[in-house]
Amino acid sequence: MKKLNLETSELIEGLINKDRMAYDYLYDNYSSKLYGIALHITQKRDIAEDVLQETFIKVYKHIDKYDETRGTFFTWMLNICRNGAIDKIRYGKESRKIQYDSLLVDIATNENPEVERANAELWEVLNKLENEHKEILKLSYYYGYAHGEISEKLGIPLGTVKSKIRIALRELRKIYP
Repeated sequence: MKKLNLETSELIEGLINKDRMAYDYLYDNYSSKLYGIALHITQKRDIAEDVLQETFIKVYKHIDKYDETRGTFFTWMLNICRNGAIDKIRYGKESRKIQYDSLLVDIATNENPEVERANAELWEVLNKLENEHKEILKLSYYYGYAHGEISEKLGIPLGTVKSKIRIALRELRKIYP
């Protein structure tokens, strides 16, 4: 069977038209990346698998809400997945907070080489930041802590947390435009 190669616009059009081949292409080309993010956030395979399934259902049902002027298609899906994973942790029966000490571990081992490569690329970029900036971005964007929770966890004022996040993002843009 010939491997299908679709442009993003063709993929989106196929999803809008409820084309099964487009959905198969979507899953084949994006599932490992999204699963890696879900697994890293949830720390549990079964929950990550649920998040992945829910992500694809939301993408398929709400493809008409994708707006290319607001970001890439992958970024849109990544945000759906990330938010779903954070919601599972924050509001699900598995509700728990990641222990602060576990933030010292940079890359969780994963059996999927593509996910490992994506994680390695992410941490390579983050590791170029100063430790305080790297730590705050991990807590906020990767682990889903609210600014107030970061303030409590690190024992610093809320305004300082917000300032450090803005500075960290600005520094990140300099490193990775």
